[in-house]
Order: sequence, then C-alpha cells, then structure tokens
Amino acid sequence: MASQNRPPQTRQLNKPKFDKLSDVKPGIHGYNTFVKIEEIKKEQIKRYDGSLLVVSEGLAGDDTGVIRFRVVGEYANILEKGKCYAWRNGLSEVVQERHRLSLDQFGRITPEKDDLVVVNQNGKKYSDIEYVRKDARPNTNRRDNRDNRDNRDNRDNRDNRDNRDNRDNRDNRGQRRPQGNRPRGGNQKRD
Repeated sequence: MASQNRPPQTRQLNKPKFDKLSDVKPGIHGYNTFVKIEEIKKEQIKRYDGSLLVVSEGLAGDDTGVIRFRVVGEYANILEKGKCYAWRNGLSEVVQERHRLSLDQFGRITPEKDDLVVVNQNGKKYSDIEYVRKDARPNTNRRDNRDNRDNRDNRDNRDNRDNRDNRDNRDNRGQRRPQGNRPRGGNQKRD
C-alpha cells in the first residue's frame, strides 16, 4: 500500500541523434536522419475492403548522397518534392539487392525547414550498390559438428532397433514371452 502514496516517477527523454545517409547501413532499424526529397511518385492502391492506400516512392538525399525510399500510409501524403523531412525510427532494408529507406508502424516523418539539407547529386548513390546475401557462418559447436550428427543418427537407429527387439519379445497382452528353455512358472509339472 505504500507504493500508492509514492509520486509518479518522470523519465527524462534523450534527444535523438540524427545520422547522415552514409552512416545508415542496410538492415539497420531505428535510424534518424534528415533528408530532402528529390523525386517522388505517389500511387493509390485500392484494397479489398474498398479503401485506398497511398504509396510514395522516390529519391531522397543529403550532403553525402542519395537513396531510394518507399513510404506507405499516412506519411505518404505529406511528402512533397523539394521539401526537407526528419525521418525518425526508420527502417533500412534491402529489396531486390538494393538499399532502400522505409518506415514501419513505429516510424515518423516530420517536415523541417527547407534549407536544413543540401543534397549532393554527385555524391554516392546508395541504392545503386548491389548487396549480396552472405552465406550463414558455419556453426562450430561440438553438438552440431558433422561427426556428432552421424553418431546421433546411429544412436537413434540403435535405440529404435532395441525397442523393436523388446516389442518382439512381448505377447499380445504386453506380457513378456519366455526366452530359451527356461521354465515358465511355478505350477508347471517337471519330468
């Protein structure tokens, strides 16, 4: 009951750190960056329930270079060519081996002052770099070693064979059958 009398604790929020596009790596989620929209194409897609979904695709950049983007939903409507925006908690994904910025349900785009970002068109074109999927690193655990897997398979086969032998030594009622020339029970006649 003493916890009800305690005043609520307030938590100090940290200011977001904004990165340049050169610092945004493929597959990184949760980045913050300032970009200026250079090209944009908006498209409306009709859903099965009859509502419209707005999708914006285009080219955005900063002073380090330019990159492709795709935004779906409410933020797709606010984007305009030549305007600066702050992307918060964005996604950096690789689609068809090309780097692309996007947002998920936790991301935000807010308009900023237009002179905040100067785009370097001659800079690096991050979406033109082809990314190839790496093969998974081989696991060096002893349990997953190839020899151990073979031994495990052999052990499983041996266990199955033992269970089959035990099953063969039982009659229909689950009783063990006598083996060899051993007498069966106490009330049998002996010769």
